[in-house]
Amino acid sequence: MPYLDQLRGYYVRSPRWVRSTSGTLLSTLPPRLLYGRTFRELQADIRRSVWDADFVQRRVRSQLVALWSQALKAPYYARLLQEYPNWSPTVTDLTRLPILGKEDVRRSVDDMLAVPKAGLDEVTTGGTSSMVPLTFYLDRDRSVKEWAFLTHLWHRAGYDLGDRLAVLGYRGVTHLAGASSKPWAWEAGTRELRLSPFRMIPPVMDEYLANLRRFRIAFIYGYPSAITLLAAHARNTGWSVSPTLRGILLMSEAVRPFQREIIRQGFGGLPILGGYGLSEKVAIAGEIPGRPDEYEFEPLYGHAELVDEVGSAIVDVGQRGRLIGTGFISKGMPMIRYDTGDLATCVRLASAENCWRLRVRDITSRHCQDYLVTCEGGLIAHTVLYPHNRAVRECQFVQDEPGEALLRLVPEPGAQRDDLEAVLRKVNERADGLLRVSLEVVDAIPLTARGKRVLVDQHLDLSAFDGYAS
Repeated sequence: MPYLDQLRGYYVRSPRWVRSTSGTLLSTLPPRLLYGRTFRELQADIRRSVWDADFVQRRVRSQLVALWSQALKAPYYARLLQEYPNWSPTVTDLTRLPILGKEDVRRSVDDMLAVPKAGLDEVTTGGTSSMVPLTFYLDRDRSVKEWAFLTHLWHRAGYDLGDRLAVLGYRGVTHLAGASSKPWAWEAGTRELRLSPFRMIPPVMDEYLANLRRFRIAFIYGYPSAITLLAAHARNTGWSVSPTLRGILLMSEAVRPFQREIIRQGFGGLPILGGYGLSEKVAIAGEIPGRPDEYEFEPLYGHAELVDEVGSAIVDVGQRGRLIGTGFISKGMPMIRYDTGDLATCVRLASAENCWRLRVRDITSRHCQDYLVTCEGGLIAHTVLYPHNRAVRECQFVQDEPGEALLRLVPEPGAQRDDLEAVLRKVNERADGLLRVSLEVVDAIPLTARGKRVLVDQHLDLSAFDGYAS
């Protein structure tokens, strides 16, 4: 596997001293060369997939063949094939296979491996609209592949490869060491200004806005919940938009209409583009410019389906269903017909006329966007605080006082108190003194009268704190 195909992934996961010494050198390389041959070839294929339906059909078929060939090396899928002796790796036959649920993955994760675990990256993440953790494994060259798709989607908002980003929220930039003393860092190697979403209070947000100008940032990328707070501050202080800033790229959370309006007001009406993706790497979609909350899936990244409650394909525009994905960019642990847990409404079925791009709207958020209040009176989304892990089945934050919170944990069978204390330590490390969190171990977390989980049981009036933007 070419080294450059993994270079970006190695760089963003490397220790701080490695990034500081190599970043300046990497920043001198042309971006297309920096990301390697796989990136360049995939980028060309993605561009072609926009207009060549026959090409898309051939590539999806070849990807399914390759995926299934790899999957048969895993005991889980080898057993599954015995139940479907006449199955072939086509889109038509794909729908005959059972839908893969999160509990299936939890029970069979080791049997789903098609290559040795040592050659993959372990990833632990939460579940849809809950913090039910899930552990799985991904190919190490996935980062550069995903980057090809992300940059393609961002081009709809005017992004060009190599443009400077201010990043407010994703893994690797969320938890900056010593964030209470220096809540931001410039990464020359990836041309990113990394901003901690913990310090969303006026003095720090003033610094963030100043750095957008100082580092000639072209796009802000991150959680809508955090970007909304920054935009509200920009609006309320009369900040003049930096002349280099050209757009806002949103990720990981559903975008509420009030958030979109605040972002528009705070950043001078610049283009706003939402995105949909999953840690499991089974599907990716970008918002359609001029059509807020309407998303189109990329067929070369993964095969996206929309099914009803009994698993039958959605065939009518306007019908709401479950999003199912089969991923193509990571094959070491194949995810075939994986239930994302998310819901969406059909806008347009995939067909040759639209180059096999499923279009949907109103995707239900994978995470709530409840806020916690820091000791400074700032607001942070719980999504940047909780470290998903193997020891906990469910969790809930409870807050009665600024700067303090209770973390309720439902342990997995066999989890030890030390495992749960380790989770608590990680939460407090990430809070960096801005929030003091205590632990309560419980057998179950009560649901609401309508059967929903509340991830932040917030007893404070958020409108009383700086940065509140509802």
